[in-house]
Amino acid sequence: MKISLDWLSEYVNVDGINPADLSEDLTNSGLEVEGIESVGAAFSGVCLGKVLTVEKHPNADRLNLVTVDIGTAQNKVVCGASNVREGILIAYASIGATVLSRKDNTTFTLERAKIRGVESCGMICSLDELGLSERYTPAEEGGIWVLDGLANESPLGDDLTKVLNLSSDQVLDSAPTANRGDHMAMIGVAREVAALHNLPVTLPEIKERTASPVCEGFTIKLDDPDICEYYAGAVMKGLKIAPSPAWMARRLEAAGVRSINNVVDITNYVMLETGQPLHAFDSDKLGAGLIGVRRSKDGETITTLDGEERTLSSEAVLITKDDQPVALAGLMGGEETEIGDDSKNLFLESAYFFPQSNRRSAKSVGLRSEASARFERGVDRGACKKALFRAVQLYEELAGAEFIGFVESPPLKTQEVRVPLRLSRIEKLLGVAIDKKTTLDILDKLGFTPLSESSDTLEFSVPSYRQHDVYREVDLIEEVVRIYGYDNVPYTLPRKTRSAAYSLRQDLLRQTRTALSGSGLQEVMTNSLIGESLLKKTGFEVNRDQLVQVINSHSKEHTLMRQSLLPNLIEIAKYNLSQGVEDIWLFEVGRTFFKLGQANEKSSGVVEKLYVSGVLTGSGYSGQWHVPSAIQPVDFYEAKGVVEQLLITLKLDSVCSFEPETGTPYMHPGKTARLLLGKKTVGILGQIHPMFEARLKFRQPVFVFELDFEAIYKGVKQQTQTTREIVVSSYPSVKRDIAFSAAETVSHKEIVAMVTALKEPLLTSIDVFDEYRGEQLAKNERSLAYRLTLQSNETTLTDAVIDDVVTRVKEALSSQCSITFR
Repeated sequence: MKISLDWLSEYVNVDGINPADLSEDLTNSGLEVEGIESVGAAFSGVCLGKVLTVEKHPNADRLNLVTVDIGTAQNKVVCGASNVREGILIAYASIGATVLSRKDNTTFTLERAKIRGVESCGMICSLDELGLSERYTPAEEGGIWVLDGLANESPLGDDLTKVLNLSSDQVLDSAPTANRGDHMAMIGVAREVAALHNLPVTLPEIKERTASPVCEGFTIKLDDPDICEYYAGAVMKGLKIAPSPAWMARRLEAAGVRSINNVVDITNYVMLETGQPLHAFDSDKLGAGLIGVRRSKDGETITTLDGEERTLSSEAVLITKDDQPVALAGLMGGEETEIGDDSKNLFLESAYFFPQSNRRSAKSVGLRSEASARFERGVDRGACKKALFRAVQLYEELAGAEFIGFVESPPLKTQEVRVPLRLSRIEKLLGVAIDKKTTLDILDKLGFTPLSESSDTLEFSVPSYRQHDVYREVDLIEEVVRIYGYDNVPYTLPRKTRSAAYSLRQDLLRQTRTALSGSGLQEVMTNSLIGESLLKKTGFEVNRDQLVQVINSHSKEHTLMRQSLLPNLIEIAKYNLSQGVEDIWLFEVGRTFFKLGQANEKSSGVVEKLYVSGVLTGSGYSGQWHVPSAIQPVDFYEAKGVVEQLLITLKLDSVCSFEPETGTPYMHPGKTARLLLGKKTVGILGQIHPMFEARLKFRQPVFVFELDFEAIYKGVKQQTQTTREIVVSSYPSVKRDIAFSAAETVSHKEIVAMVTALKEPLLTSIDVFDEYRGEQLAKNERSLAYRLTLQSNETTLTDAVIDDVVTRVKEALSSQCSITFR
């Protein structure tokens, strides 16, 4: 909303108030002002002149030598315009005047010049040279601007800015909030300024009119009271279409609205002044009949004023005549009934459309207008009829129209909104006491009428233009404090402060990132949108029944919502390896998307799951000075160690285990494990299948992991936290190594289970530290080496005791599976 201070001064005296100060006051009170623009004439030194004589130039066939009378002098001007003739009023720029260049629209100063041997004392200007082509329409073609009809009553020689009323102006560019429809009107802004600066408001005097049940054959009927509460139409005849007066054109221009003619401009002017949108139909094109408001039918069409044929849905709202569409209610008129240059009679509409229905209607047709911007915020119910009469009055004054009468639906029922206000509540909410007199004075200036008062409680009637957003006690308190001044409320700290704390979920995410970063991985963030080509390239499969697809994607590479983070991570690894970066340890915490049902009002039908995924290839420690240069690249056990360290950090290591996994197509069948939380699979870990490594042209093994964070989070919540005494032995531990050959079918898990089942009190841990396959072993056999750790809390262990435990371990392993000790 652009606020012209020149226009605003008609309703409230802002003379002497600095525009910057006014801008700050409005912003602090809730109407944000985004900028201040100075507007005015782009020219200077131009006055009103009259052509006395026109003679041919002695040295040029296409030029004329024109005598211009400016009241105090007569000057000779060389002019090449085809429409110059004796007796017309023109804009004369004397020597030293500043005008605009037609070539590049820059200003220049006129100097004395000879044109084909004859001196020209100034020039006769066109609209372009005055910078007024967007504000005025030339009455005739030919070059110079003919001012006949615009300046007949002004004396010759008067400055053109005075003749056209082009005084300088300051325009505030404001941004009204969605709940303040009154801020979309000059009168509404005037009320705010008046309250802030304790000034009176002067409103235009409007003559009341009397309605008739039928006027010139027009009647009103509203079938859908939930979309339109009130509708009125005035009939006027004998219009004289002409350019708008300069003061109206200037005000509309300052508000960002182009002046068209007096008939169209009046509806725009009243809308900007009162906030009530109006629409003028050519009543001869409209034809008498029943005017109604209804929802559109699916597939119904209408051609609007912009020339576009629009196919409508049942959400659109129509103005109809005998049930035939003639306009989009509160949005835009129809092309078939628009005001034209030859229009003589009109039917002028003013209505109250509910914000909700107007917003849905505008969205359904993909159209927003100045009218809909006001209806969506809520217009003043009490101003519908006043705005209609204001426009009728202007049509009589500026277009010579005759008011015939008006028709209306049942008049709007008066709604009184009464809101109590406790002074003690003001102090409790704001922390500052505002006395009764100040409170009454502020609310009175804003238009709230006091109904009753006691020592602590006041009651107010809310004016019609604020009933959309003021209906609670706290709303009145907001009105008081924004005019009282937020800066006048003292700054205080809360009596009690409480530090922000992580929720369990946030804490687990923080710990997850810390643990993975501590293991040498770097965090990345990738796009949630992927494409079919990425899935095909990396070998990943998706659940098509649960796939979320994007309609009208900007790229074929972003048509699907991901169900796994690994395709993107593998793509990153591939890119970096192709650039010569061989050591890549990355992880991501991100969301995946699964369609599990149909969308409805309460749910999108899509479930988002948080996953923790990583990719490891090369060494995570190369380049560090204290690490040997011959360090080996990452293998399965180092990748597994990263996940185990994460489980230890989350205190889930005691309830998690790993099992071999051979059924995942994109994973190596012999180097892949499932992570179990209890008996539930919550993740996968292993090497990418060699076939896909070859397809992706990886020159080294690539290991990945993907963990279901949602399942891990639930596991942590369900985990029973028990307190147990930890005894640290004061006696040394002893380590013994055992090595044996075993069949490939005997797993590490089985071996550990056999040893654990012995429940040896002195055996504190069993760890594998070597695996060997070679020609010295039988086919399908491997050699394994384990380290046993023994310790007592009561004494130092002797060799005899140690040997006895190791012997029992060997016997248990030998008796339960085919094992040969070395």
